[in-house]
Amino acid sequence: MQILMSTYNGERFLAEQIESLRAQTWKNLEILIRDDGSKDRTPDILMEYGKEYKNIKIFLEENKGVSESFFELLKKSDADFVAFCDQDDIWLEEKIEKAIEKIDKKKGPVLYCSNKILVDSAGNPMKNQDTRKRIPGFGNAVVECICTGCTTVMNQEMARIIKSRLPKHAILHDWWCYLAASYVGNVIFDERAYIRYRQHGENVVGARAGFWGELQSKAAYLKKSRGKLEKQLSDFAKLYQGDEKKDALVRKILAARHFPGRITILANREMYRQSRLDEIVMRILFLINQMI
Repeated sequence: MQILMSTYNGERFLAEQIESLRAQTWKNLEILIRDDGSKDRTPDILMEYGKEYKNIKIFLEENKGVSESFFELLKKSDADFVAFCDQDDIWLEEKIEKAIEKIDKKKGPVLYCSNKILVDSAGNPMKNQDTRKRIPGFGNAVVECICTGCTTVMNQEMARIIKSRLPKHAILHDWWCYLAASYVGNVIFDERAYIRYRQHGENVVGARAGFWGELQSKAAYLKKSRGKLEKQLSDFAKLYQGDEKKDALVRKILAARHFPGRITILANREMYRQSRLDEIVMRILFLINQMI
């Protein structure tokens, strides 16, 4: 089992996260940490851990951005199971054990992800938690990512497929992995949470008051992927082919760049978002050419 952590200027919470990895009940694990060109004390902290523990491997490399950094780590991986890890969360002790337990029940390439316990910067659980049910599937993956990277664990077969077909344009590494897994294998979404997911000002999506305010917030959030979604799906169409139904769905979404395609995609029920309001906003954005 290998845990892949990418770091960047993470000195504040790094030690606490690494200690939570070392406390896992699954003991046969190696931690590969790639620093993405940090300017603070992060490299020093990492080197101290690397010297003290033989199962922690440190790679101090140039800045490539978060997705490329994780893909670089994936290239270095060779274990039976691989997990992505952020630098500032806190893992519950049984996180890896529970993930592998569920993965082992499936055959072929498998990607596991789970819910999260939202905590503040001090690690205290927040009042409002996300408890919605999720239905993973390719029709969801083409327009939404429910697999938060820091909860993701995959088997070697899935990791091998992903790293053999790395994209030039991925919105995020976790979204790309969700796309790939839902195309070629099995995706498990665990409603239980085994990670304290730290929320900072920079990673909280703000919501405006009232229904129309919430609607505007969701529209603004979804529009951030405009252009990027087209590039991601275009890359995906080149790298993953062979499933006629799924290939056709990708082509239909890409065709929504032009007017006839926008009308066609409005009635398409193969693609979906998890939230009903998100679904409505997404289809409106497709109609006015603000989604793809």
